[in-house]
Order: sequence, then C-alpha cells, then structure tokens
Amino acid sequence: MPLNLPPLLDCASVPGVLPLIEALRVGGRPGRKLAARADLLRSTGLRHVARRVRQPGRVARLAELRRGLYDEIWREAAAEVGAEVADLSDGFLELRRGELSTRVRDRLTTLDDAVTLELALDKELVTRLLRDAGLPVPEQVSMHYHSPRLPGDGAYVVKPASGTGGGEGTTCGVRTESELRRAVLRASRSGDRVVVERQAPGDVYRLLFLDGELLDVVRRGRPRLVGDGRSTVDELIEAENRRRVDSGGRAGLEVLVVDLDCVFTLGRGGLGLSGVPRAGELVEVKTVTNENRAEDNETVPAAEVGEELVAEARAAVAAVGLRLAGVDVVTPDAGRSLAEAGGVIIEVNGGPGLHHHYLVKEPAAATRVAVPIVRLLLGAP
Repeated sequence: MPLNLPPLLDCASVPGVLPLIEALRVGGRPGRKLAARADLLRSTGLRHVARRVRQPGRVARLAELRRGLYDEIWREAAAEVGAEVADLSDGFLELRRGELSTRVRDRLTTLDDAVTLELALDKELVTRLLRDAGLPVPEQVSMHYHSPRLPGDGAYVVKPASGTGGGEGTTCGVRTESELRRAVLRASRSGDRVVVERQAPGDVYRLLFLDGELLDVVRRGRPRLVGDGRSTVDELIEAENRRRVDSGGRAGLEVLVVDLDCVFTLGRGGLGLSGVPRAGELVEVKTVTNENRAEDNETVPAAEVGEELVAEARAAVAAVGLRLAGVDVVTPDAGRSLAEAGGVIIEVNGGPGLHHHYLVKEPAAATRVAVPIVRLLLGAP
C-alpha cells in the first residue's frame, strides 16, 4: 500500500527535531553526519527519503559503468599509439609499447607523485599557493564548524577545507547566517575545518593541461532538467537518474543527488521538490556542476579562450606542481584574462576526470585527451 504522505513534510515543525540536530552536531564527525541528514530531511520530506533507497544501487552501477568507460578510453588511446593493453584485473590496465610500459586505473596515471596529489586536495593550501603566485582566486576564509559567520554580504560557497573532490560537501549561493550554519554542518562531515569563499559570477570552465600544454577546454553547465508539465522536480530527478543508468553512463556518470545545494538552488528559482515545472521549462536543480548531464558540457574551441586566461591557468598548475591537471575557473568571459573579466580559479585538480572531456553535448567532436597522455607515458612519437 503506498504511503499517504504530504508533498513536503517540514520536520522542523516536529517538536524536538531542531534540538536533536544541535545535539548531534557537537557529537563528533558521526554525530555531524547524522545531524546533516536530519537537517536535509527538514527540506526534502519523507516522500523523497522513500526514493533515496534506490540510490546506493545506482551509485554502484554507475561506478561499474565508469570503469567500463575508462577501459574504452585507455584502449582507444593505446590503439592510436600502437600500444598493447593487458587487463590486470579490478580496473588496472598495463599499457605496453616496445620496451616501455605504464599502468593506469580509472582517471589515475603514474605522472604525478602521491604527495603532490594529496597537496592538490588541500583547498586552503592551494588557494594560498595561487594567491602567492599573483593569480586571481576567490576571497576565502577558513572557519571551524562550531562558530560559522558570514564574512560579508553577497553569495558564498561553502566546502570542506581538504580531503574531498568532485564537489563533495559543497554548497553554493549561501547568503544568510541560517543557510551558512546548514552548509557548514554539511561540509564538516569530512572534517572540522571548512572554507567559505565569495561566489564569483560566470560559467565554469575546465582547462586540462599536460606538462604545460593545454589539451582541451570544456564549459561545464549547471545541472538542469526539462519539465514536462506533469512531473514534480523530485520525479524528474528520479527519471534522470534512471536515464543515466539506462544509457550505460553516457548521459552522466554521477547520480544526481538531492542535497543542500539542490535545495538552495531550487529555492532561488521559486521551486521545491514537490513543484511541477511547465512543459519545456528548463530548471536548474543544482549550482555545483559535478553532477550535470553530458548535454550540459560543451567542448570549447581554442579560439574562444583568451591566451591570457590560458597562461593564468597554466601558472596555477605550475604553482601546485602537477604535470597532469584540470584547472576549474569561473569567469563571465573566457576570451579575456581572469583579472580583466573578474573571474577566479576555484580548483586545481590532480588526477583529473578525463571523462568530462568525452561526455559532452556533441561526443563525436570530443577531444580524445587520453591519446597525448598515453603518447607521453610510452614515449610514442
């Protein structure tokens, strides 16, 4: 028998819920994780919780599909340079050409050492290195989860200070002290320190570098869904996640998760999970771009990207000390330098996801970025 639940159950109205959240948040990291879940439930309601039971199975299935996609990416690149591929099991591949060989797994290669890759995950340290190099970065402050305070007016991004990637724990568009407390609680699941930085206007671009050479640029749009005039936003998200699995991961390799960033993004658009968008209406469901559709990503011709912006991104890679890196910038005009356009560098990613360059709006025209990487690893001409 189906549950007869209201479209949105505001758990904040239930006696004892808010005191429970406050009690849990001071009980260490496990307590903060439970508190963050309870806090999210205040906005999503129990109806959405019933849908979330399918999520772990989809995450596992998309992880399998991701491995399969990377297997194709590396094998295609190996064939292009005349290399053989040996499957070592569990996603590890050995690429051989003549007397040279290398190993890869998923997005990982042997190009960068473990220390540098670990350094790239420390968002505070990376921001300091970039600032010391004179590069445009967001205004950023570090704070403890116990005493969050907005640095000023405007919109802010809240994220874990270190140890995470892929947008995990990140919430955008934070404008009030109440939103900040909720966003800090979510980010602090990964550790006590969080960073709060001013949100920059513009689009997100990923620039991929290999030993200082720009391989490709992708414009990464925010996750969007199209209304049909009948389905709620929650139902559209559910359908999109099914589509991603059914497409073999070609429509997207991440589950579209309803989190605080989703709740805030929908709220700014005047919608909630129970809202029904008009037929054909394009709805932004998140601001963090990591869980977008393949259709939301576009390969950007080199002629559209200014030489000064490329130079700034290249300098960011050098400051971190990476050989293979994806630099994420936010700018309203990719044709000008970040300094001129008011853009900023928000991430320098070691072991960057190569799939972002393959899963794009026009996949036939995608840049096969793994080819020059394999060519370098195996000394191929």
